Amino acid sequence: MCVDIQCIFFNISESSFSLCIRSELAGATSTGGTFMVSPSSSSRASDPAWIHAKVVAGSKGAMICLHCGKKIGGGGITRFKYHLAGIPGQVESCKKVPNDVKHQMKQLLDARGRNEERRQETGVDHSTRFEDSSYAIFSIEGNSASNFRPSRKRRTGYFPPHATIDSEPISDRLMASEDMVQHGMVDAEAPNDQLHEARIAIARWWYDADVPFSAAKSPFYQPMLEAIASAGLGFKGPSYHDLREPLLKHIAEEIREYLHDLRREWSVRGCSIIADRLKGHGEGFIINFLVYCPQGTMFLKSVDTSAENTDLLEIFDEVIRDVGSENIVQFITDIDARYKAAVKTLEERYGTFVWSPCAARCIDLMLENFADAKYFPMVNETLEKARKITKFIYNHAWVLSLMRKEFTNGRDLCRPAISRFATHFLSLQCIVKFEKELRQMVSCNKWVKSTYAKGGPGKDVSAIILKDVDFWAHCKEVVKVTEPLLRVLRLVDSNENPSMGYLYEAMEKAKESIRSRMMHRACLYGPYVRVIDARMERQLHSPLHAAGCFFNPGIYFSPSFRMQSYAFRGLIKTIASLVRDGEIQDKIFVQLEEYKKSTGDFGLPIAIRQREKLNPVAWWDNFGNGTLELQSLAVRVLSQCCSATGCERNWEIFEFLHSSKLSRLERSRISDGVFIRYNLKLRERNQRKLKDAIDPISLDNIDILEEWVSEEPSLLCRDDLNWESVDAPFAEPTSDDEELVVVDDNDEEATVAALPWSGADDVYCPQPDQDPYVYVTKDSET
Repeated sequence: MCVDIQCIFFNISESSFSLCIRSELAGATSTGGTFMVSPSSSSRASDPAWIHAKVVAGSKGAMICLHCGKKIGGGGITRFKYHLAGIPGQVESCKKVPNDVKHQMKQLLDARGRNEERRQETGVDHSTRFEDSSYAIFSIEGNSASNFRPSRKRRTGYFPPHATIDSEPISDRLMASEDMVQHGMVDAEAPNDQLHEARIAIARWWYDADVPFSAAKSPFYQPMLEAIASAGLGFKGPSYHDLREPLLKHIAEEIREYLHDLRREWSVRGCSIIADRLKGHGEGFIINFLVYCPQGTMFLKSVDTSAENTDLLEIFDEVIRDVGSENIVQFITDIDARYKAAVKTLEERYGTFVWSPCAARCIDLMLENFADAKYFPMVNETLEKARKITKFIYNHAWVLSLMRKEFTNGRDLCRPAISRFATHFLSLQCIVKFEKELRQMVSCNKWVKSTYAKGGPGKDVSAIILKDVDFWAHCKEVVKVTEPLLRVLRLVDSNENPSMGYLYEAMEKAKESIRSRMMHRACLYGPYVRVIDARMERQLHSPLHAAGCFFNPGIYFSPSFRMQSYAFRGLIKTIASLVRDGEIQDKIFVQLEEYKKSTGDFGLPIAIRQREKLNPVAWWDNFGNGTLELQSLAVRVLSQCCSATGCERNWEIFEFLHSSKLSRLERSRISDGVFIRYNLKLRERNQRKLKDAIDPISLDNIDILEEWVSEEPSLLCRDDLNWESVDAPFAEPTSDDEELVVVDDNDEEATVAALPWSGADDVYCPQPDQDPYVYVTKDSET
């Protein structure tokens, strides 16, 4: 029997639930009065995994991961779930999938396995549900199609149980339908009217309330929608008063309970106070104080220092008393002399912590020196040409769309980082990575026939890409020099593991890598290494960093490590600063001999084998129990961070908080709101380790990428400024992307030969007024 159903409406009186089915059944099979609707393209929208994939046109079952861009050749959506879940054996794991998506895919696969086991035991498929099944079950009374009606046996399956993983929330289908339509996976002419109206209602409120687009990336956005859907029809949102009073108080209490757990951790392994400041606010600065411990980072408070009578010493002292001086291991600020002097005074007063510079800031200053036109004109010129390329592409919709769709597989040329100069050199890495694709783009027929190839700006950009051989050689040399430092920057700014035990060795390896990439020719690596040495000597050096190196057994006992005496001197200063009790100091010095000579528990074969395998903190937890005083000091040192960078880059809310136009009561309310917002972000980062996906042309990221995408009149074609024709990148860059570009060493000789000083003698003896070391040293003393 063949049944043609264009639209069936039926009502369930008990729940006033209406269901609209639009499908076409052909060749439906009947068994015992029940018809099975064959799977169609719409079944894809019921599986949340599909929103993370793009089907390859013309292939049999192949799809592309929207996170990492990997092509999965067959195996269906189940094999793709293994890719997202990171389960080995079936397919290579995705390295860029967010943790929440990864967890969801694991749950889906676990639920599928349980259902399969139950099906084998009982012979019944327990996973079948009307709303998320590939088959819909109907009953027919008699042999007439006019009597076709839904089976009442499945009535309970019409309501989606959101608490179970093998059911799908309405919002998942909503997202899937948009993405499927965009990539041609479902019929764009058959949208779900109810879902579309819901999306329009959300968008209308969004634009009216002037909510930033980036708010859609909030981890609380989807749970909010699902909670509203679960509340049912008639739910009324919280009022103006509710949001300002009881709900604000409730969330603030919830956050304080979470932070109370963090505070308890401070006394166990110590903590670091972080002073993160905003420059250029009036005559002073806004300083955000954060507290780091291995369990996570918390936002303490924000202080405006623009007033004339501001006393930094008193502000810092108040923060120390709040945290507890006995809990503090270090106080991190940037390299400003006033901040350092204030902390040093308090360091002598309390005698329980040390001042440390922000490692990320010091490394960024090294990169800033590399881009200085006076001492490194080649680097500056290369960056200017690279920015000319990106500004042209990102200010013309047709060119940007052409690049993303046909040449870079949805990826961008601009790579945002935690700072301005790190962004410069990460973006240059991406341009080198896509050299071949950029050459192909400005040589393809579409480009050649376009108006851009005939205009002045387009010709200039094409000439840089196709004809400027020196540009590409210089790009590769700059990447070779800066890539090691960018790796260290990513290490010290990571929130995943404490970096104290690795910083010094990482900097030494970065310098050695630069020497090696410059073929050990002093005339090539000399200028760069001089800058690094100057910044390390004058700014980055800290006894705590040296002590961390000493306590890291994987580094200290490595045959290649040659700085044992330096590390030990730093340790002596650290002991003198952190341990004031003379008896405990004596015990530590006795126990140090066991560690240095690998005797006692430190000399056990398993302890020696685990030196490089275990995290340093875990190693001391396992093998330092026989030397409790030394173990306690080592764990407190190794558990600390190295940088003073928080997760908040939008400082407008803090400027508003400190505005003189606010009343004291209103400022108190806003202060609570800021406290909640910042700590919610930090809690999510602590718990989920999420990566921030960033679109280069988004207003939310314009500050960090301004020099790479901002409008430049000389590079614009006025007939192509239509944002509506630009698709969002499906493989967005991230601030801590794991795939840093490394130039092929086979190109080394060709790159060196193109350098302007490659024929010079293998020496580096600059004049005093041209020596970066002298320049950086003077700069660091101001």
